[in-house]
Amino acid sequence: MRVIRNIESTSVGKTRIKNDDGIYIGENYALVVDGVSNRSAVEIDGKKIRIADLIVDAVKKMDRKNAPVYAKSLNLSEFIQFVNMYIRKYCEQHGISLEENKIEATAGIYSKELNQIWIIGDCRAVYDGKTVDNELEVDKLYIKIRLEIINTLLKQGYTEKEIFANDISRIIIYNPEKCMEYIKDKDEAQRILEFINREMYMALLEIGFTDEEIVNNKLLERFYNPRILQQYVKNNPNANNFGYSVLNGINTPIENCKIIDLPKNVKCIRISSDGFSMKILRDSKDLGYAIRKNRRLAKIDPISINENAGVHNSVMQNEKYLSIDDSSAIEIAIEEKIEEKSRD
Repeated sequence: MRVIRNIESTSVGKTRIKNDDGIYIGENYALVVDGVSNRSAVEIDGKKIRIADLIVDAVKKMDRKNAPVYAKSLNLSEFIQFVNMYIRKYCEQHGISLEENKIEATAGIYSKELNQIWIIGDCRAVYDGKTVDNELEVDKLYIKIRLEIINTLLKQGYTEKEIFANDISRIIIYNPEKCMEYIKDKDEAQRILEFINREMYMALLEIGFTDEEIVNNKLLERFYNPRILQQYVKNNPNANNFGYSVLNGINTPIENCKIIDLPKNVKCIRISSDGFSMKILRDSKDLGYAIRKNRRLAKIDPISINENAGVHNSVMQNEKYLSIDDSSAIEIAIEEKIEEKSRD
């Protein structure tokens, strides 16, 4: 009989007062939930209810001792249906419309009965040294554009402190028309605008739009930055390799999720939110060490362009660099236990 043993777990918010993640290690399931920052909670009676907590509560229902036998052996599609139903019904009972109050989360899950890892969104996992990553194509696009802007700003004479303090790359990505306010060299500013336009055009082609559709439907005017494009590719099974899924209480296409069948003799599994890089998750001797490496990265690369190339700056509070994002992870051992035969 396969048994989950909890080795260690951690969940550190990007600030001391806010953490959108959740973790759970039970008898049949173990998971990490990463709430999408600006869509991580709904307000009910003046209290913030986190989607991470709702998802963990849903899994606890499936994992309780008196749960139906089939609850422990759900496949991913059935698991998603139950979790989304639980979120939806909870919100309906409190008069919350999920169409008007969107909440979203990604997750990495281990199913003991099926001996599988499931990745919904950009969570990640390591089992016996082998990696399971699902870095989002739309994030890769954002990072590529962000790095081009920041490197140009540095060449124009900006310091890393100035770029960090004002998050200038984000301003330009979200508002391309402001490019010339920050990049005084008109040729360089124009080059950046053309670079963004070209990268967005190539992304639209990869998603599946034709040249004619992009031009005739003015898609570059509609999808002029990666964050707007993200709303199109999210939970979209028809966006090719750009498509990805999130849990949201409504619909989570399984086509965009990863299902990994594990070896029968798998020994050790780590699952984390995207607050840990794959390298740190895989190579750290324990999760405490992983947290310290995260803090080191936040300090030595605050604008996230070198060892920690990413979608946003590190998080600073009280003059200290704390982290890159909410950082949550679990480590479990999978053991075989011999069932004792009952005596007559």
